[in-house]
Amino acid sequence: MRNTILEALSDNIVIDKDKCIYCGECVDTCILDNLRMKLAPCRQACPLGLNCQGYVQMILRGENDLALEMIERVLPFPSILGRICSAQCEAGCHRGKTDGQPVAIRALKRYVSATSEAIDLPLPPMAETNEKHCAIIGSGPAGMIAAWDLLVKGYRVTVIDSEDEPGGMLRWAIPSFRLPDIVLQREFDRLKTMGMIFQGNTRLGKDIFPDRLAKEYDAVIIATGCQKSKELNIPGEDLPGVLHALPLLHGVREGQAPEVGRQVVVIGGGDVAVDSAQTALRLGADKVTMVSLEDTDILPAGKEALDIAAAEGIEIYPSWGPTRIQAHDGKLTGIELQRCLSVFDASGRFAPSFDDCILKDLEADTVIVAIGQERDLDPFNGQIPRYNELTLQTEQENVFIAGDVKKGPSTVVEAMASGRVAAESVHRFLCKEHLSYGRRYEGPIEKNYDIDTSVGTDAARTVPARHTSGREGDFKEIEQVLTDEQARTEAGRCYSCGAPFGKFRTCWFCLPCEVECPTDALWVEIPYLLR
Repeated sequence: MRNTILEALSDNIVIDKDKCIYCGECVDTCILDNLRMKLAPCRQACPLGLNCQGYVQMILRGENDLALEMIERVLPFPSILGRICSAQCEAGCHRGKTDGQPVAIRALKRYVSATSEAIDLPLPPMAETNEKHCAIIGSGPAGMIAAWDLLVKGYRVTVIDSEDEPGGMLRWAIPSFRLPDIVLQREFDRLKTMGMIFQGNTRLGKDIFPDRLAKEYDAVIIATGCQKSKELNIPGEDLPGVLHALPLLHGVREGQAPEVGRQVVVIGGGDVAVDSAQTALRLGADKVTMVSLEDTDILPAGKEALDIAAAEGIEIYPSWGPTRIQAHDGKLTGIELQRCLSVFDASGRFAPSFDDCILKDLEADTVIVAIGQERDLDPFNGQIPRYNELTLQTEQENVFIAGDVKKGPSTVVEAMASGRVAAESVHRFLCKEHLSYGRRYEGPIEKNYDIDTSVGTDAARTVPARHTSGREGDFKEIEQVLTDEQARTEAGRCYSCGAPFGKFRTCWFCLPCEVECPTDALWVEIPYLLR
């Protein structure tokens, strides 16, 4: 009888998935190391570890306020990432592996955040202000979230940037039809209300230097991002009418848009290339064509962005690379292309190969180069400071590094995750705690388990309404917010993959897990003979 009871202890934790919000409170509370969380694939894929499953289920249940609260515990800027996140969560979504249509998690985040845009959100609970003063160089996504985390912990924070307004690439490289100014400004206003000091028009390597800042501040985070446009290095790139993506997008955001011709060719296949192509339409181009080394099925830009571009009439020429920009009497007339056979070599390195016998000419009076960004290494004498991969601490112990300046371009959410790591390291450093202790431990989780696919509905993926005119001067936001009905339908497609469970048969029926569950979703079955 005793063995039978012990066998039953592996199943004595009962979860009501209609109530569970997958917060992990029960797992953290278990003092006998019995409980584990089956971590949903979407949450595993999110660089910030956001409880995507939880807030999607809250939307399904009509509890939008709880969904927003759940998001903001981890992500203080849902209005931004609800619009421009690269949605690694959707790439991990198990629904995408079964029917090719992952749950529209980013659109659901946008839906929930829309409720917050009409009200003044309360500030997060903040620790009492201490005298430690931190400097963050760069106000892009990495610097932005690092500032938030340090302000919440009670530190004084000064954010230093070369521009006169904060935001970095969020403000200057993402068009307003994807991320309106008002959204970004509202988030920075919240940071300023929390106590952030912004020091603009200050250039690293010219007006300030890391060594000097390290002496003036208790801790410094370098988060300068990737601010330089890559160049093609082909004949004709210096012709009038050849523009580079970042200066173009920056000029438009500043209200100083350069002139573009009637026939525009954009070189590049990523999201910045798509943004540049759509911007050219709104600046008055009649025809815009994108040219990319990659074939259609491996274009770097997201599928939804490409679909919107196509709906606006932008053509894409995949598997072509530029050889020279053509001119007549010093005036740009077009671009010569050659067929690209492959983009990467056998080891996966970027090493395009071409067939120079297959050529194509495209007419153009403007060419926009959008082949990527790179770091400006001049302030660092050509070499980024050496740093610890886990803690992001440099050899100068109170200087840390975060975001794209570390290794090159990444996504907005990955840059934010890096900024959060740097902020945690700064906190530990200033509190004289061990910088690396416990940082590699992912927690009491399970990543590999069988997923029940019987829960989600058979509805097709919901596509948000879009404004796709692309007319000259029309910078109205493209993607619209899901309706209540659309959001509930889309949330209903979720398999709700993860759940807490009893794993090790070590339960002693002490019941803190059951008592601390915020939604009464867990209870402990106690064998009859122990009652």
